[in-house]
Amino acid sequence: MKWPALPTGDEKPSWAGLWGTVSMAYLFIDLYQRGGSWVEWLWTALAFVVFLFLCTICAIYWSRPRITRVVCILLALLGIAFTFYRPVGVFFFIFVAAFGPLAVSGNLIGSAAITATSILLIIGGWNLLWPPGLMPYVAAVEAFLIGGAITFVVRQQIAMRRIVKSSERERIAQDLHDILGHTLSVIIMKAELASRLFDHDPAKAKAEIEAVERISRSALQEVRQAIHGYHDGDLQREIEEVQATLETASIKVEQHCDTTGLTLSQERVLALILREAVTNIVRHADATRCEIALQKSDIRHQLSIRDNGRGGIGEEGMGMRGIRDRVAAMGGTVSWKSESGTELTVTLPMTTEQKAKQR
Repeated sequence: MKWPALPTGDEKPSWAGLWGTVSMAYLFIDLYQRGGSWVEWLWTALAFVVFLFLCTICAIYWSRPRITRVVCILLALLGIAFTFYRPVGVFFFIFVAAFGPLAVSGNLIGSAAITATSILLIIGGWNLLWPPGLMPYVAAVEAFLIGGAITFVVRQQIAMRRIVKSSERERIAQDLHDILGHTLSVIIMKAELASRLFDHDPAKAKAEIEAVERISRSALQEVRQAIHGYHDGDLQREIEEVQATLETASIKVEQHCDTTGLTLSQERVLALILREAVTNIVRHADATRCEIALQKSDIRHQLSIRDNGRGGIGEEGMGMRGIRDRVAAMGGTVSWKSESGTELTVTLPMTTEQKAKQR
């Protein structure tokens, strides 16, 4: 059987959990107080080594329920065997209660069952095999508190992972929408233009087909980057590309953009917003002119995109919702109005570092 690989990322070993094993030093303190023989010291040390090994395995593979279930079973067997030898063996069941929620992935019923079983073994094992005392009840309370606390932590972590995965799916969906929506629109326009030019200007038609190939390859690379969470965010290059797109669609462009002083994250957001806005203009606006302006002041960067198309604001689609989400995440604002044409204005606040550089 192949040993599982060492977990990485957010499942990497939780070494801090090993601090709890320090409490099991009581095994040796009790032995010292009783003046145990060297044989007792040997068996106690052997049991502690096995216990420490199992706890280390659980600290490494805490995110693997199949492994933690085996650890819990072995710890319970160790506790039962040692309790027949000495009453302090019931303290091993505290760690069964601690690791139990990991073994059942935070399931409430499963965690409660393991904790309850641990408490019964602590109290029953001590009282059946050894003279009654207060210590097993102290251990039972500790098992109850630790089992409940670990259950809460595991359930919270599972919920956070679910949220992170959902956010990642939404990010990928938004990035693919922004990238492919614009790129496919450009490809369609250039393919239509090449079709019209094919008979009377084959050379220019060939140039448009070559442009389609170049854009397609670029889109493929951007899709791969989006899936892996990257986007170079070159705003100046994006401005040049959308200007070429608008001109291909016979839309006159006026652009006055100052891209200096932007952070990489700001460039990335503004580049994707610009792409989405221009895609909507080409697809829906029926415009003949578009103005793009990026200005900065002492406290903000402001991108505005205005066209002279037919206007009209309908229900917000995924693209507009994506714009609002991206901007809101950076503390900015979005305004969208349509009177004579449509105007989209995005404002991003200056970061503290950017403000300091301007002073």
